[in-house]
Amino acid sequence: MEKVVEKPVELMSSSERWAFYFQYLTEKEMRSKINEILEQEEGIAMASEALMTISEDELEWYRQYAKEKRELDYHSDRNLWKSQGLEEGLKEGRKEERQRFLTMLDQGLSVEEIKRQLS
Repeated sequence: MEKVVEKPVELMSSSERWAFYFQYLTEKEMRSKINEILEQEEGIAMASEALMTISEDELEWYRQYAKEKRELDYHSDRNLWKSQGLEEGLKEGRKEERQRFLTMLDQGLSVEEIKRQLS
């Protein structure tokens, strides 16, 4: 492939142009030679257009995916916070109920009387 790099575009075979295109497409220092290939090889130019479209579609897919993921994470976190809040509230309520029960016992009420009052 090294010899092809040095070869002028007009002397490259079609398969060499394709190979060069795919090998060096993302290398900035080869941009001018890639542009020459695009001007001379219609098939590669069409493939390049298709690749750009695919890249744009992938970028849009990623944006949509990221947006949906943020929304799902938000709702998941919200449900977790709500669940934790309910759990803490139940613990606090049980603690208060237990305290009321002990206070009623200290007042001399029977367990049956306490149950009737708490229900």
